[in-house]
Parts: sequence; C-alpha cells; structure tokens
Amino acid sequence: MSVRIYDEVHGYVNLNEVEAKIIDAPIFQRLRRIKQLSTAWLVYPDATHTRFGHSIGALHVMSRIVDKLVKMNIIPKDDVDLLRVTALLHDIGHYPYSHTFEGIYLSRLGNAASHESLSRYIILNCSDIRDTLEYYGISPIEVVKILEGNHEENLYNLLLSSDLDVDRMDYLPRDALHTGVSYGLIDIDRLLDTLTIDDKGDLCILAKGLQAVENFYLARLHMYQAVYYHKTIIAYEVLLRKIFEKLIDEVEELRALNNIDNLRKFLITEDFIYWDDYWVHSKLYVMLKSKAVDEETKRLIKLFLDRRGPKLVVDFSKFSNEPMSSEKYSIMEDIRERLINSGIPENAIVVFADSIPVFREEEAVKIMTNGECCSILSPKLNTIIKYIPKFYIILRIYVDPLYSKFAQEVIKSRIEMK
Repeated sequence: MSVRIYDEVHGYVNLNEVEAKIIDAPIFQRLRRIKQLSTAWLVYPDATHTRFGHSIGALHVMSRIVDKLVKMNIIPKDDVDLLRVTALLHDIGHYPYSHTFEGIYLSRLGNAASHESLSRYIILNCSDIRDTLEYYGISPIEVVKILEGNHEENLYNLLLSSDLDVDRMDYLPRDALHTGVSYGLIDIDRLLDTLTIDDKGDLCILAKGLQAVENFYLARLHMYQAVYYHKTIIAYEVLLRKIFEKLIDEVEELRALNNIDNLRKFLITEDFIYWDDYWVHSKLYVMLKSKAVDEETKRLIKLFLDRRGPKLVVDFSKFSNEPMSSEKYSIMEDIRERLINSGIPENAIVVFADSIPVFREEEAVKIMTNGECCSILSPKLNTIIKYIPKFYIILRIYVDPLYSKFAQEVIKSRIEMK
C-alpha cells in the first residue's frame, strides 16, 4: 500500500504502509491541532501551520537523504524504514502551543518533562505507536535511541539532530512560507545534492554546495530575529505562559499534571489525544466564567484573547560573538528594580533574557574540498560564515499594558538624568 500526501513545501510525499498507519493513529492526528510556531499567528496571520505538516516534511527530507545514502552503499536498505519513521515521530510528544507550554513544565518538572522525553515515553508505551512499529519489524527502542542522539550509528543521530539536520531543513522553508518572511528560504535541493559522508562517517557538504550552506546559516540568523524571537511573538508567549502558570496553581484539574508521574500516565490516555491548541483555548473560555479563577487571571486571559499583550519597554537585543554576560543581565535587573520602586507591581514586569547560538563551532557543518573534510569555519575555506555573529543576545523588559506608558516615562527620565 502506498499513500501520497501533497505538501505545500515539498510537493507530493510518498508514504509506505507503516507510515500511513502511524499517521492515521489518533495520537499522531493530534499534531494537526498544534501550531508549529506557537503564538506567531498573532503577528503573522497565516503562521497557523502545524506540527503535523512539519513531521510529514521531515519524513520527506529524511527519505531523500537515505535514498541517496543507500545508493552510495553508506547505509543498509534494512535501516531505511527506521530512519524515515524516526523523522516522522520526532515531534510526537510536543505540548499544546509547542515550546510555550514546554517551558512551563520544564521549569516545574525539569528535563524529564521535555518534549523529547515525552516522545520517548509515547513511542515505548503507547500501543498505537509501539505495536505498529513492532508489527512492521521496527524496534521502538532503536527509534528512541536516534531521537535521543545515542544510537550506535552516529550518522543516524546526525541526520536527525545536527547543525544541518532534516528538522531544520524542513522547518526553515516551511516557517518562511507561512510567515511570508523570505529570509528563511534555503536551497534544499542543492544541500541534498551536495551532501556526502566523510571517512569518519560524518555528514559533509561538497565544496560546490558551500553557498547553499552559507545561505542556510544566514537564514537561521535572520529567522531568529524576524520570527522565532520577534518582540511581539515573545510578548504573547510570556503572557500565555503566565496565565497557565497561574491556572495550574488555581485549578485542581490542571494541578494534577504538575507531577512527572501523572504527566507520563496522562500521555497514554485518550484524554492526551485532545491535549492541543484547541484545548488551550477551551480552557481560556471556561476559566473566564469560573468562580475558581481570580479576577486578575481573567483579566490576563482577556488580554491574550483580545490581543492586548505586554508591551516592550526596553530592548538591548543584539548579535554578538560572546554569550550574554552577567553584567548585561544585571543592568536589566537594575531597570526592573527602578520600575518596581516607581510603583509598578513586580508581577507586571518580565525580564526576558537569552543567548541564542546561531551556530556552535564544534557542530559547524563540514565542507569537503579535494577529498578532505574540514569545518566551514576552517581558515582553509573562504566563507562569509567566519564573519557572522555566533549569538543572538536577547535582553528585553516587558510590562503589563496597564503600566506600560508609565514604565516608558520612568525609563525615559532615567536616561535623561544620565
């Protein structure tokens, strides 16, 4: 049995029997109802594409790569289905609203609550997935090893998680298409045509594909700035996270999942299948009328639904070759203290700070020249990647819209005094 799905990025994607059965499973269909870019639709109206579409795309990219590597006698035919299915399942454990909700549970339950850990638990324990894999001779344990990056064949780990992996090769052009931000467009065909393996078994790109790799890194850099860490998108992620942090503490039904054992048990229940973005909104609507929720939480819910989110009052974000220093963060804390001392409630102020690596030197893509592979950062190569910044440093302060104008005045007066 062969099934074809038309994908807006890659065209027709061919599925074999095991893949079709996995996709038809309700737990996989759940991904249709989880947006790929969380709150980005509040800035880019058509950024409503889903983890479902991305998973199909990742499968397609993996399929193209493994077909090539089989022809090169680098990987055996027997592992093709394993690699394709792993790409398909790599996001099966994502939370509603993706990384926004994941951040809530990571802060409360630690790394055991990462979406990767949830994916592992689902693959090993959900009968719809586990039994299907085993029926077709695919080991769930082997799938999990690749997902966690500890498979004995390191090449398999790199295909799914590296600087140039199937995940990024799908989501960059997909996110660019749906946001209309053309900076994320990459030359997938050139990257795949020039992809090879060096004598150590690592992924490598032939020298004639160097410009495609440069474009890939520049696309990531620009998408970080224009989409993934856009000031307004982050504002609504901050607000939604704040709302559900409060609801988890206030509502017994939600409080039950504030425990890793309960969360894992939940993953293999029928209720988990409907734990999606629609569930989030249904809870917001219900909580607006609930007597168990305080008026302040209801006000925050209305701010989110009415798109009246926190306002950015300080932004020192920049590109840098060094990660964020403690000195820079302390400056933000000083400003925060000044705002609090001026009468703005502490819970109305959020400092958002992060160092986003554009690339890591030890993971940089390798380029093959004259039969020898070296890092794209090597002095042997003439490439613009040497000159792009290593980090996108984000230093921002958001303030509740009730106090944003006053906060701006306080900050302005501080600057004038200097």
